[in-house]
Amino acid sequence: MTNTSTERQKQLATWLRRLIETLRLQGGETWKTLVHIVSGKTVTIAIDDTILQVSAEGGELLQLNFKYVASPNSIDFCCDVRTFRDIVAGKLTMDGGLANGRIYARRGFDELLGIYEVVTRILADSATNSQLQELWMEFDQSWPASTGNLPSPLEIQKPTYGYFINNVPEDVLEIEVEPYLVDN
Repeated sequence: MTNTSTERQKQLATWLRRLIETLRLQGGETWKTLVHIVSGKTVTIAIDDTILQVSAEGGELLQLNFKYVASPNSIDFCCDVRTFRDIVAGKLTMDGGLANGRIYARRGFDELLGIYEVVTRILADSATNSQLQELWMEFDQSWPASTGNLPSPLEIQKPTYGYFINNVPEDVLEIEVEPYLVDN
């Protein structure tokens, strides 16, 4: 995959269209929920430094329209590629990502619940849908790895010793405790 921002935006738009078409062909509850949640809405998403505005309209004939924006001021949903990969791999839940700050979302609670339901259904469907599996694999192999927040190699990490004992209040440490088992 190429590395210019516009090319990544176009590739992300292509994958989103393929995702929508795959879900449309599959039908079922995931498609109905997706249409109900996203139809008539516009959202600006960012994965790493790739920002894309997506508008969904048309009800059952859902169509996506894209604007390639470069301004981070209007982002509604943001995560890095590592977080996205962790969610798809089942290593992180969407609510866990929101709670620990790996996912940024600026929407109302009802919309977040709807997005959560759609994502959960898509992930569940991907266990049995080969087209979704192919789409995830293509994304995983093509999208460059995020380098912004990778952990340091183990060789240069300094271990922290005594963390727990250092956080015990001093008055608790001064309590004298008699041995439970006493030899007579």
